[in-house]
Amino acid sequence: MSKSNPDPMNRKPAALAMPPNPAANGRPRRKWTPARKLQLVLETLQSDRQLAEICRREGLSPNLVYLWRKQLLGSAEAIFGPKPRGGVDPRTEKLAADNVRMKSVIAEITAENLELKKTLWD
Repeated sequence: MSKSNPDPMNRKPAALAMPPNPAANGRPRRKWTPARKLQLVLETLQSDRQLAEICRREGLSPNLVYLWRKQLLGSAEAIFGPKPRGGVDPRTEKLAADNVRMKSVIAEITAENLELKKTLWD
């Protein structure tokens, strides 16, 4: 066979081909700091400017901004949710005390059971 016509048996299937390099377009991949992400998301929420205009200015995808919005709004419940008041939660404290009490009862019953077995077989 000639070199200009490659052997079809030696070609890699499309599924096994390597994915494109993210820096293949000549630009390195950018790292957005959390503070910058927050600033951009808040700007898109507060500003009269269109999301597309801000994305064009910053050179990012609107889908990425929507993802950041979703992450921000998803974590809002943790920020505004109930906070434990200083120290240990009273419910957790009660459950821990009940757990210790139940374990001691189990240990006592197990020891009593062993004593009864010893006296039965003697």
